[in-house]
Formats: sequence, C-alpha cells, structure tokens
Amino acid sequence: MIELKLKRMLLQLDFSFFAVLALYLLLDESGFGLAALAACAMHEMAHFVAMTVFGVRVERLTFYGAGIRITSAAIEQAKPLRRAVVLGAGCAVNFIAAAVFCQMREYAASAVNLFIGVFNLLPMGQLDGTGLLKIAAIRFCRVDKVDKVMKAACIVSEALCACVVLLFGGDVPFTFVTTALYIIFMSCSKI
Repeated sequence: MIELKLKRMLLQLDFSFFAVLALYLLLDESGFGLAALAACAMHEMAHFVAMTVFGVRVERLTFYGAGIRITSAAIEQAKPLRRAVVLGAGCAVNFIAAAVFCQMREYAASAVNLFIGVFNLLPMGQLDGTGLLKIAAIRFCRVDKVDKVMKAACIVSEALCACVVLLFGGDVPFTFVTTALYIIFMSCSKI
C-alpha cells in the first residue's frame, strides 16, 4: 500500500485498487466500465466536497479493490441533516450529471449516472442508502426497531438486485453483472 500525507489527510492507494481497475477495464468491451468509473469518481468527489463545505475533516481517503472509502470520525458526530446532505451529495451529483448528459443526447453516459445514483441509494452494505435509511429510522422508529428495519431493507434490496442480475444478466455488460454480484455478496456478508 502506498500512503501519502496531504496536510491532515492520509491518502492510501492499495494495490488491489489498481489490480481490480486493470481487470475491470480489460474485461470491459462495451465502454460501460470507463463511464461507470467516471460517474463513481464524480460521486465520491461530491461527498468529499460536501464534507469540506460543512467543515468535516476527512482523515483518510482510501482507494482499494472495492472502490473508494472516505474516512471521517467527525461525520458520525455531525447533526443528522448534515450527515444526510453529505451522504446524498454523491447521488445528487449523479442525477444532475444524468440530466445534463440526457440534454446533450449522451444517453449512455446519462444511463450510467442514473444507475450509479439509484444504486447507491439502496440500503445495503456500505452504500449511501444504508446511512440515509439509518438516519430516517432513528428519527421515525422506536430505538428497538431500528436494527430490524435496517436488516429487512437490506434483505429486500439484495433480493431485488439478485433478481435483476439473474433476469437481465445476459443483456447487460459483463462488468455490470460482476460489479452487482460483488456488491450483493459483500453486503450479504455484513448481515
């Protein structure tokens, strides 16, 4: 792992990130992979910018085999509305990009951004939807019901994703199928 100290933030570049990136791009014959990587980069940058705007210190930015992780203990201490804005910033940028690309008649790029935004709203694993649902569940449910709501939403999301992959797996790019299965597998292991 390569580690660089940038002011008060630690930047970590794990070799698994480069291995997965190379494999992903090698297997991508459709062009979906590059568009998805750009959409994901915009998504994560929006989280980073939102945290900076709210004065939330980013302690670590890690590029690893499963993607990009932004670590900040301060975000957990932030008010629920601020946390929700930070969590929703990535999806909001993807939805804005989808609309802009659609207006430009770049329908493939629009679809990729729309998919990334919607997918990240799912309440499973480490996706943004999990954090957003938890904020809402804490606000609107009894404390003893929060974990049950979270587990039920995760199971429903995973089942829906698995059905979509199984039903439409032959009609979508290989990189999409492998990414979806990987995320489903990783989120299932956290239940």
